[in-house]
Amino acid sequence: MKKLLFVFLLLSVFLASCAPQAPEALTAAPTEAPIQAAPTETTLPPTAEPTLAPVLLVGPEMKRGSTYLYVDGSILVAVPAGEFTMGNGGDDNPIRRIYLSDFWIYRFPVTNAQYARCVEAGNCLPPDVKINQAYTNPLRANDPVVGIDHSQAAAYCSWVSGRLPTEAEWEKTARGPDGNIYPWGDAAPSCDLLNFGTCVTTTTEVNKYPQGQSFYGAFDMAGNVFEWVADWYKPGYYTEAPDRDPLGPDSGIKRSVRSNSFSSAGYLSESARRFASNPGDRRNDLGFRCVVEDPTGYAPFCQTAVVYEMPPNANASGEIPAFKCPDLSISQGSYCGQNNTPLTNITFSGPDGAAINAGGCTLVSGNLYVCSSPGSVEICAKCEAGPVGAPTCAPSYTLSADGSSCVYNGSVPPGTACLPGFTYNAANNCCQALPSSNSYPLCPAGTYAVDGKCYPYPAVGTLCQTAQIKFKSCTGGGNPGGCPPGQTLVCRPDPNCPPTVACQDICTCQ
Repeated sequence: MKKLLFVFLLLSVFLASCAPQAPEALTAAPTEAPIQAAPTETTLPPTAEPTLAPVLLVGPEMKRGSTYLYVDGSILVAVPAGEFTMGNGGDDNPIRRIYLSDFWIYRFPVTNAQYARCVEAGNCLPPDVKINQAYTNPLRANDPVVGIDHSQAAAYCSWVSGRLPTEAEWEKTARGPDGNIYPWGDAAPSCDLLNFGTCVTTTTEVNKYPQGQSFYGAFDMAGNVFEWVADWYKPGYYTEAPDRDPLGPDSGIKRSVRSNSFSSAGYLSESARRFASNPGDRRNDLGFRCVVEDPTGYAPFCQTAVVYEMPPNANASGEIPAFKCPDLSISQGSYCGQNNTPLTNITFSGPDGAAINAGGCTLVSGNLYVCSSPGSVEICAKCEAGPVGAPTCAPSYTLSADGSSCVYNGSVPPGTACLPGFTYNAANNCCQALPSSNSYPLCPAGTYAVDGKCYPYPAVGTLCQTAQIKFKSCTGGGNPGGCPPGQTLVCRPDPNCPPTVACQDICTCQ
């Protein structure tokens, strides 16, 4: 195996860490319809708890519990070769024993921040920002990227010399060798294990649920977002697939999708369940992760961002009492629009530069939005600077004289490959940015870039306010056009309505 891949940034305090519908309907918003019978739990014996402590290796060694910090800041987990129990007895996933060769897989789904680097490098097309409204929000940088289709997911994995996992690889990573019902074992889903049902109702940071990690140490193998995999979907493929390294059908109409999402019912968290989607679909609850067969070919960056420790006075949730945070508020006004349509005005209040996630609501003016469907909204802002811990660098990096960056010291022999936008510096055995490339702080998955530095989750010095959208009843003679005292119902054409489509006006109380 090639020599050790450089190490970007090693956190001093390392992170310890709906259902879709049946395949035919996955292009719409998730529903609670099952695609198969629930598995018989007695046929799926539990396994041991996963090894939690990350191990930085020279090699690296292919064994359960091994991790490797990869070129895009991802953490790879090892899945050694061997057999595992695949399927749960459903019509499209009969129980079989399958042998897989060893591979490395991303511990987390690819995040907004990681995908943005590929876009900046010119190797990936941007996600649909109408679908992924968190993409441009710096405080949602560690949420999984969504709003991307199958080809975009595959392009990202190719950019980092990887690929999408096969269905078999994904399922083994999620279940372990002995067929756990869920990634964490056989215990029923709960809000401390995964993001599902009504726990959050939107995407969350990829490292938020360490207790829900899988046998091999992978996070979010259930909940948060569905995930694209490499295979074409065929209902009867499991009955005809080879028992060694199955790659899926040679062709098809839909691509297979695994996992489940933030709006899925608990029973759909079962790791053996299969779903499918048209390859061109883009959804707000569908992301991906990559597989890497040989992680040791890349050279380190000549310079990386500093990682700051959490200060001594940070509490268990990462909040820093000495930080002075702004006042944030979300106010709502529910009323009945034209044709007795329930509508709600949402007004966000916060400092300039506050990040607003208004879900599917429509901006009217300033911080005023009108909402016509259920969901959650959020406003986040930075707190004023307070004390931070000491700046640190990963092994093989030395803090620069001014303390602003980490410089590769050549102590670990690397590979020679570089990502697009960088060129190999043979004199220093590292990758340096081309003059024409954009400069960005490369922070490991699970940390945040704040003013060019990297901080452990949660982001240092940030505050968020969230709210569930509420509606009034407009049935039974309701109150059409009813607005709070002193306000008038104002309706205008929907600015996002295509000229060839008949759309309902947007009405707000003003």
